[in-house]
Amino acid sequence: MKASDWSLLLGAVLALKGLLALLAAPLAARLAQRFPRDVWTGRVLSAAAWAWAGWALYTMPIEFLTPVRPYIPFAALAAIPLTWIWMPDLLSCRAAGGLLTLFPCPLLLDVRFHPSPWRLALVSFVYLCIVAGMILLLYPWYLRRALAFLAGHPARMRAGGAATLLLGAGFITLGLTVLR
Repeated sequence: MKASDWSLLLGAVLALKGLLALLAAPLAARLAQRFPRDVWTGRVLSAAAWAWAGWALYTMPIEFLTPVRPYIPFAALAAIPLTWIWMPDLLSCRAAGGLLTLFPCPLLLDVRFHPSPWRLALVSFVYLCIVAGMILLLYPWYLRRALAFLAGHPARMRAGGAATLLLGAGFITLGLTVLR
C-alpha cells in the first residue's frame, strides 16, 4: 500500500470511531464499558493478534529462526486457546495492545521512502500506537480505567469522539492531498 492509502485507511477508521462516539454517545459508552471484559471480543482479537504475530515471526528473515520456522504456525495456533484459558481477564485489552504493536510494521515499511515530510505524521502516530500497545500488554487495566472514565459522562465521550474525528479527518486530508 502507498502512504496515501495508509493515511486514508487510518483516517477512515478513526473518523468512524469518532462519529460513533460523537453521535451515539450512550451506545458508545455501553460498548466501551463492555469491551474490557467481553469474552468473545477478547477471543477474536487475541486470535487475530496471535495469527498476525505468528505470520510476522514466520516471515522474518532471521537466521536463528531457521531450525524452528516450520513449527511457528503450530506454536501460534496452540497459543490461541492457551491464552483464552490462562489470561481471560481483560483479554480484549491485552489483545488490542498486541494489535496496536503489530499493525505499524507494514505501514512503516511502506511509508519510509515517501518524499513528503508529512509522512512523519503517520510515523509519529504509529509509534504512539506501538507505545500504547506495549503499555496495554503490560497494564491492561489502564484501558479499562480510561474507557470507564470516558463512558462515565456523555460529554467526555463526545469530546473524545470529536478529537478522534478530527484526527481521522486530518489523516484523510493528508491522504487526499500531500501524501498522494
